[in-house]
Amino acid sequence: MPSPIPGRCLCGAVQIELTPPTELASHCHCESCRRAHAAPLVTWTGLAASQLRFARGEDHLERYESSPGTFRCFCRTCGTSMLSYYTPDSSTFGDLTGKVYVPVAVLTEALDREPDSHVSYEEHVPWLEVGAGLPRYRGKGEEPIE
Repeated sequence: MPSPIPGRCLCGAVQIELTPPTELASHCHCESCRRAHAAPLVTWTGLAASQLRFARGEDHLERYESSPGTFRCFCRTCGTSMLSYYTPDSSTFGDLTGKVYVPVAVLTEALDREPDSHVSYEEHVPWLEVGAGLPRYRGKGEEPIE
């Protein structure tokens, strides 16, 4: 069984562990991610909710519904974005099901894969040039941007 990949927020109040294998790793350029992280892009990994464990501080998480059914969870002490998830029922929080998405930057050890694409590239900031090494997609789908 692979070793868990630890992660934490800036102040350490929230600590997580991911159990590999993860399902994806990609750089997201959408406006929501950029604004939520105050960064030109966010590198995410995705995995089944059952593969995420809170080692500490789940009660320190706050959530924000950034669009209908899309929740961003962050540490209430330091503000670090810790995960995102989607649910059609906006009243649930503790019952994470389906997939969760974790910013790779909160992990304290290497992810089990390298990022393999740029998503929502049509929303990228014009002042940051990204290399041509990875494919670029429109939205979160498979439509390539040339």
